[in-house]
Amino acid sequence: MPLSPQDWHHRFQIQSQWTRDTRLHLYNRLGTLSGKRVLDVGCGTGVLSQELNQLSGEEIIGLDFNIDFLEIAASQSPSNKLVLADAHTMPFKADAIDCSVCHYLLLWVDNPSMVINEMVRVTKPGGAVLALAEPDYGGRIDYPQEFSILGEIQESALHNQGADPLMGRKLSGLLHQSGLTEIEVGVIGAQWYGIPSENHFDSEWEILQSDLESLNENSEVVQTPEDLRQAELASWASGERILYVPTFYAWGRVSD
Repeated sequence: MPLSPQDWHHRFQIQSQWTRDTRLHLYNRLGTLSGKRVLDVGCGTGVLSQELNQLSGEEIIGLDFNIDFLEIAASQSPSNKLVLADAHTMPFKADAIDCSVCHYLLLWVDNPSMVINEMVRVTKPGGAVLALAEPDYGGRIDYPQEFSILGEIQESALHNQGADPLMGRKLSGLLHQSGLTEIEVGVIGAQWYGIPSENHFDSEWEILQSDLESLNENSEVVQTPEDLRQAELASWASGERILYVPTFYAWGRVSD
């Protein structure tokens, strides 16, 4: 069964927890967001809205082409302006925004270079463009080896859904090609503190189940997913389990 908009909202909330420290680091690198008009491109259900509101105090604009997501975003931060539009052709004049951000977006779009160029176009000279998180499943580490099948399933499912599971490694080149300056690129760190919370573990498996269902002809690849789920849970409990997906960030300034 496909995930509902509320299921995706829950997933987006968990993803935002993973990247919070990096986001705050990047906001600090900008100097301040206070008084800045910020555009959240591919805002989804608005999980970054409250954070951006607190940091900016100015108008926050969320743009997404999924009206169901925007309805949830409206309930999260009613004061924000929400725009139903395609990130490839944004309905804003040039130099209209002080700072534009995206979060787990570029792997999903048809033409990431076009989206970044649009973010550059609508951002004022001297303003910043931030790609806050883009994963790279080609560098995924699963240990013990028996769990490598989980990464293979997710990578295949992303391909089938039209996403680019290798977007992370392409991020630096895309920003340099856009003409941005002062570009900084990095990979979000990872720490393991034993078994993940039930909330996080269940979310991962909810996504995995959805991925399995999307791989119709290959769904037999895991004949007993519940057995594998229990084995992974036991591996986390024993301290053996390592799961790492390199997640890149990048930002740069629009030239004067």
